[in-house]
Amino acid sequence: MADPRTVGLARSVRGVKVYSRQMLGGCSPTFGRVELDFEPVPEGAEPSCEFACTVRPEPNAELEEALVQGVIQELGGEQTDGAQAHRARAVSALVIVRALAWHEDDSCERGFARLGALAVREALQCIAEDRQPQEIVTRVSLL
Repeated sequence: MADPRTVGLARSVRGVKVYSRQMLGGCSPTFGRVELDFEPVPEGAEPSCEFACTVRPEPNAELEEALVQGVIQELGGEQTDGAQAHRARAVSALVIVRALAWHEDDSCERGFARLGALAVREALQCIAEDRQPQEIVTRVSLL
C-alpha cells in the first residue's frame, strides 16, 4: 500500500542540468556535472535511479552512489538544509541519469550528493512553476 505522505511526480521533467566547480584551498574540491530526467512512476512505487549514460572519464561507483543518495534523500524530504527542507510529503519518481562528468582530483562524494539534491529541487520547481528546467551553475558548499 502506498504511503499517504508520498505523492507521485505530476509530470516528466527532462534535461535537468547541474554543474559545480569550486576550489577551496586545501578543502575537497567539488567539480561535477550531471544531467537528469525525472519521470512519474505508478502509484505506490518507490523512487529509484537508473544510469543511461556514459560516465566521463570512466564509471566511479562512489560518486554515482553519492549522486543517487542525494537524489533519493531529497525526494524523500530527508535533506535538512535549504528552503525546501520542510517539504511535508515525499515524492516518488524514476530518475534517469543522462550524463555525469567528474574529475579524478577535483570531485568528491559530498559534492555529488549535493548535485543530486539540487537537481531534485529544480525538477520540483519546474513542476510548481510549469516551466522547463534551467541549467544550474553553482558553487556547492560542503560546510
